[in-house]
Amino acid sequence: MKEKLYKKIREMNYTQLYEFSDEIRKYIYDVVYSNNGHLASNFGVVELTLALYRVFDPYEDVVIWDTSHQAYVHKLLTDRWDEFKTLRRYNGLSGFTNIKESEADKFGAGHAGTSISAALGFTLADKIKKRDRNIISIIGDGSFTCGMALESLNQLKFQKTNVKIILNSNDMAISPNVGTFSYLFSKIRMKKNYNSLKKLVKDILGDSELGQDLENMIKKMKEGFKHTVFSEPIGFFEDLGIKYIGPIDGHNIKEMELFLNYLKQYDEGPVVLHVLTKKGKGYINAENEPSKFHGVSKPIEKKGISHSKIVGNVLAYLSDENFLAFTGAMADGTGLNILKEKDPEKLIDMGITEASIVTAAAGLSLGGVLPVVDLYSTFMQRAFDSIIHDVALQNIPSLFLLDRAGLVGEDGPTHHGVFDISYLKLIPNIELITPLDGQDLANTIYTCVKKGIKKPTFIRFPKENYEKDKDYIIDNLEYTDLSWKKLKVSDSSAYVLSVGTISKNVLKATESMDINVIGVRTIKELDKKIIEEIKSKAEKIITVEEGSLSGGFGETIHSIFSNKEIYSFGIKDEFITHATREKQLELCGLDVKTLNIKIEQIINNYKRVV
Repeated sequence: MKEKLYKKIREMNYTQLYEFSDEIRKYIYDVVYSNNGHLASNFGVVELTLALYRVFDPYEDVVIWDTSHQAYVHKLLTDRWDEFKTLRRYNGLSGFTNIKESEADKFGAGHAGTSISAALGFTLADKIKKRDRNIISIIGDGSFTCGMALESLNQLKFQKTNVKIILNSNDMAISPNVGTFSYLFSKIRMKKNYNSLKKLVKDILGDSELGQDLENMIKKMKEGFKHTVFSEPIGFFEDLGIKYIGPIDGHNIKEMELFLNYLKQYDEGPVVLHVLTKKGKGYINAENEPSKFHGVSKPIEKKGISHSKIVGNVLAYLSDENFLAFTGAMADGTGLNILKEKDPEKLIDMGITEASIVTAAAGLSLGGVLPVVDLYSTFMQRAFDSIIHDVALQNIPSLFLLDRAGLVGEDGPTHHGVFDISYLKLIPNIELITPLDGQDLANTIYTCVKKGIKKPTFIRFPKENYEKDKDYIIDNLEYTDLSWKKLKVSDSSAYVLSVGTISKNVLKATESMDINVIGVRTIKELDKKIIEEIKSKAEKIITVEEGSLSGGFGETIHSIFSNKEIYSFGIKDEFITHATREKQLELCGLDVKTLNIKIEQIINNYKRVV
C-alpha cells in the first residue's frame, strides 16, 4: 500500500512528480476500464491535485471537491491506493467523495454546485469553534452555472469568510459548457495567451532597444487591453469582494505550487484561483472527445438500445412537431444529442440549472410551445419547488422525461432515481406515467407530442436496454392510451400490480404460478376499471415497484384496499449502495429469484411476507 502519499509527494522533485502523474493516469485508466467510472475529468486534475496536496493537508484542512466525480486522484493520495481497485464495486470505494469512507473526504457529493455552500458552512462553524484551518472549494466552470454556487458566492464576503476557491476551467461539464458564464471564463483564458505573448517578446528581444520599446508599448496598452478583453469576468468576482488570481496552467505543478502557497497565506477575505486544465489530459482520445470519455467502462456487447436513445430517436423523428426540448448539460447522457444532430434548433441546453429549466418550460408552454424537459430523475429532485409553484399550481401542460428512474448501478445513492414516485405522487394536477418497456415509452412520447397534453405530465424510465433496435421502434410507433395492461390472466384471486419496466422481472418470477399480473402504466391517475375489478375479485394484492416504498405506489394501494391482504415490494427506507444494477435489484428483493420465492410464499400461505 502506498500510504501517506500526500506526504511522500512533497519529497519528490518535479521530474519525479511528472513521472508519478503518468503512473497515476495509467492506474486510473486500468481501474476505470475494468470497473467503469469517470475518466476524462480525473485525467484533467492529476497535476492540480498533486500541487494542491504539496501545499495543503487533506486531513487537517477542508478540501471540498464539487460534484466529486473528479476526486480519484484525491482518493489515491489519501491512503486508498490499493483499495482503488474496488472502485464502484459492491462493498468497494465509492465513485464520489463519501464522509463515511475517509476522514479526508470532508463533504460527500454527486450533484454539482454544492461545494461553495458547504465551504461557507464549514467556515461559519470554524468561527464558532475558533478553529484555524484552510477551507478550499474545487469547482469546475460547468458547475459554476449552478444556482447554488452563485447564491453562495454572493455570501462569502458579506459573511467575512476566507474561503479559497479553485476554479478549474476546462470548458466542459459533461457536455460543452453553455451560457454567458462560459463565455466570460473563455475570455479569461485569453489572459493566459496574452501573458505568454508578452513573455515571448521579452525573451526574444531581451535588452535590445527595440525590445524595450515594445515592452514599454505593452505596458501602456496593458490597462486598456485588460478592460476590453477580460475585465468583465475579473470584475464579476472583485465586485463581489472576492479577490481573483490567474489564470494559471493547471498542468504546471511548479507554477501552481507558487500560487497555491500564496492562496494559503491569503487571509484578507475570499479568493478565487483560476486554473486552466485540459479534460482528458494525457489520453489523446479523451482530450479530443471529453464528453464521450466522461464515463467509461470495459466494452461489453449489449443487445438492443438504451431507453435514453429511444427518447432521442423518437424526438428526432417528431422534430417537425411543435415542441422544444430542454437539457441540463446532459445532451449526450439523455440521448438528446440525437435530436440535436437532426435539428439543433429543437434543443436548449441551459447548463446545470434544473429549477430554472422547469420554470422556463412553464413560460414556454404558456407561450404556445410544448416543452419537453429531459433530466435524470435524481437531478429533477433539485427542481421540486419549481414543479409545484411554477408548473403544477398553474396546471401548465409540460412534458417531463425522467431518465435513470429507479436503481442506476455504480453511480450509487447520489444518482438513484428512487424517490420520484413518492415526491411527485403528492403534487396535485400532475400525471405520472410508467411505461412497461422501450416500445411503450416510445409510443407514450409519440402520443403526448402528437396529440398534446392537458396537464403537467411525467414519464419515468430506467437505465437499461430494450431488446429491439431503433428502426423496429420507429416503425412500430402508434398512439397509446394509458390504461393498465393485463400481462397475465388467471382465475386466481391473487393479483400482482407491477409498476413500469420491473414488470419484466415479475413475469419471469411468476411464469409457473396461477396468478394475475397487471402492468401498471400510470401512478396518477389510476386505472379505475382495473381498480374496480380488483375490488370485486382480489383477496391478495402484491405490489412491486422500482422505487421507494415510503410514499410509493404500494402505499396508494394500501389506502384503497385496507380490507385486503396487501404485500409491497420495493426499496425500503434506506439508501442503496453502489454496485451493479443487477446486484442492487437483488439487495432490494426485486430480482427474479427473490420475487419468485416471495410471491410463491404469499400465494401458498407459507408465511406473511413484508
